[in-house]
Amino acid sequence: MDKLLKSLGLRASDLKPLQLIRNMSSVGRSSSSNTPAGTVTKRKGSKGKEAMEPLEIHYDEKTDSIDKTFGTPSTSSVVLTEEDIKSTNIDSDHEISLIPLTDNTEALVVTVRSLVVGFMVAVLGASVTQLFLFKPVHMRLQPAFLQITAMLLGRAAALIPGPKWWNPGPFGMKETVFSSLIATSASVGAYAIELLAAQELFFDRVSTFGMSFGILLSSQLIGYGWAGLLQPILVYPSQVFYPEILPSVSLFYSLCGDGPVAKDQIKFFKRAFVAMGIYEIFPAYIAPAFQAVSVFCLTLPKNQLITNIFGGAQPFEGLGFLNISGDWALVGAHGPLYTPLHAQVHHIIGVLLSLFILSFVYTNSWYDAGINQNFPFMSVSLLTTNGTTYPIKTVINKNGSPNEEVISQIGIPSFTSTYVIIQIVASLAMTSAITHVLLENYPLILGIFKKTEKTVQIDPHRQLCMKYKDFPKWAFGLILIFSISLAMGLSSLSESGLPPLGMLFAIFLSSILTLAVGFLNAVTGFHLHVSGVVQMFGGLLFPGNAFGNMWFTTFGASTVNQSMNMLKDLKLGQYMHLPQTLVVLAQMIGTFIGIFVNYGVMKTIIHSQREILLTSGGDGVFSGVAITSFQSAAVSWGAFAQRMFLADEKYGAIPLALVVGLFLPVPFFVIHRFWPRYKLNMVNVPLLAGSMASGYTVATAGRLVNILIGLASQFWARRYRPRWFMKYNYVLSAALDGGAQIIILFLSMVFQGGDGAKVTFPTYFLNPAPSMPRDYCYMTPKLTSSD
Repeated sequence: MDKLLKSLGLRASDLKPLQLIRNMSSVGRSSSSNTPAGTVTKRKGSKGKEAMEPLEIHYDEKTDSIDKTFGTPSTSSVVLTEEDIKSTNIDSDHEISLIPLTDNTEALVVTVRSLVVGFMVAVLGASVTQLFLFKPVHMRLQPAFLQITAMLLGRAAALIPGPKWWNPGPFGMKETVFSSLIATSASVGAYAIELLAAQELFFDRVSTFGMSFGILLSSQLIGYGWAGLLQPILVYPSQVFYPEILPSVSLFYSLCGDGPVAKDQIKFFKRAFVAMGIYEIFPAYIAPAFQAVSVFCLTLPKNQLITNIFGGAQPFEGLGFLNISGDWALVGAHGPLYTPLHAQVHHIIGVLLSLFILSFVYTNSWYDAGINQNFPFMSVSLLTTNGTTYPIKTVINKNGSPNEEVISQIGIPSFTSTYVIIQIVASLAMTSAITHVLLENYPLILGIFKKTEKTVQIDPHRQLCMKYKDFPKWAFGLILIFSISLAMGLSSLSESGLPPLGMLFAIFLSSILTLAVGFLNAVTGFHLHVSGVVQMFGGLLFPGNAFGNMWFTTFGASTVNQSMNMLKDLKLGQYMHLPQTLVVLAQMIGTFIGIFVNYGVMKTIIHSQREILLTSGGDGVFSGVAITSFQSAAVSWGAFAQRMFLADEKYGAIPLALVVGLFLPVPFFVIHRFWPRYKLNMVNVPLLAGSMASGYTVATAGRLVNILIGLASQFWARRYRPRWFMKYNYVLSAALDGGAQIIILFLSMVFQGGDGAKVTFPTYFLNPAPSMPRDYCYMTPKLTSSD
């Protein structure tokens, strides 16, 4: 193998990219203006070295052999020479070694049709994302689906005759990327929408459109400001590459081509998309019983304990053990076709552990909040000591402060025992992720922060893009100053309950977390959820106001998510060789589209489905679980932090778990260093803990089918059908997700009451009455999250 590599002028490390990019990068060919993905291109250097045509390399793991084919010379106007590449000191262990180092500077980017296509796909993506915030499972359209849709619409637009300003020729790859960036920016969702929805739904605090627009805009722009200023650390080095964007990079290079492979992929995508769209009508509307089929609930006596274990058609119904789902909205939410096998194995173990641990905790009434006290098995609501809904509106004054007189009568709120365990496990996952990444990547981390010539390696794609004008750093600074000023003013005008110092500290905390979370995500692909830590800081440092904690969380945690979205887009634009100014432009356009669409969908759903959203678990079509969880955490940390979460209080184990989590990965790391034969380095503590906590707030019926499909894709197909896997697997994932979500959007808004009007399908055995779960499991009367 080594001799073969040397004959090609390569090293073994050149063939070690992440599984996603390695399996996808050689799929298809790009158009004549771009080198095929998965190529190593050599050109005549300044010292007259012999030129080579683009070399496409395919490594066969089974036979340990390499096939090489020579393509046509690239017509790109910018190509890095070997000397250029060497001067950047690229570490070829990284995925960027398989992304073409060529650029066509004459390719069109911003055109009328790319703007129109971007707008259309952005509206679609933002609508779906916002709708699913109020669904039993939370999904958003995959970037792969958005980029394929943008490409198809762009090609359709190119067929419309017209003047050159409309149709300058074929819809190019850079136009597709620009349209996709607009769409993905809108589709990530404005996280501050939870603040607006929670205050309106639970406290009748309705913000004006101007106030709402300002909150949504400022929370996102603060994140963009931090992202722009942190580019030298989180975008420009070759060591940071954001694994989750690599499938998008590969798809752009493969699907934007005109070769037979690309045509096959597009044809396959269209068929799968249409087939899933037609099929999804049945579980979503005509036959909802397909969503969850539990043989145990159908045959065993009607008992709540049976439901706790085997039920899963609705949030908080049960753990969904051996429940079979035929609804891709439930199955695909866990990403079985693109989640790596190693992560799926951890997920399976985590699900089994949660099954036993949660059942044990509840039946033994830990925290005096289990079966003996008549507490619900699963719930994120605040409860009284006898398990009934805590009267939040009575306890919280109009300004967000706690009503001490009422609290003295009814006591402080409680959580059901299973939710306490979930919060403890989530805290363990949060901090163990930091330690895990530090231990596994400490040489790389030290290298970046030492900033020596040997350790800080500028991404060669950054070098290619340096011929374009960057978006000025002073402009990012102005965006940051403007958005902070806007947030401070709105906080004061709305009587948020958060003092100015608290707002400034939340924003400062978001900058620190952006650096930490951004680096972890950039080098490992692991996204660290920080809302729990931010809520804790807000509750302990600025206690006594529930609304204030909501604002602190929004501007301390949600801005981090917005930063991450922009950082990934900036890196994607760098890989695709787009001018940075145009990447920022696409982000801004998408942000404004997303704000209007998110706000409109949120107001529509709340007005038409208010009572259902206030009911624990919802009705199977709509659910307010996500908003309830946000409100519950804000009230408990904002109004009761020092009476519930200090070390000697009832729930002191939750913040204590943050400290314990820092040390959990250490034993596995140490044992592996001294006894590597035990392979304990394969144990990912944060992934395992996160898998135990995942799924608590959503319908769990899709778990079994998700596991089976995941094993079929990531184990069987990847191993025994590698050609099919490389060619179609990720295209299939995008098609199934897109087909299901678009039909659900249509049905929800037209037939299921999203716009206020309902067209109910007749009740029969495959469409049970609203009072009956779709899997026919027994359910006790539901709690309501209002007084």
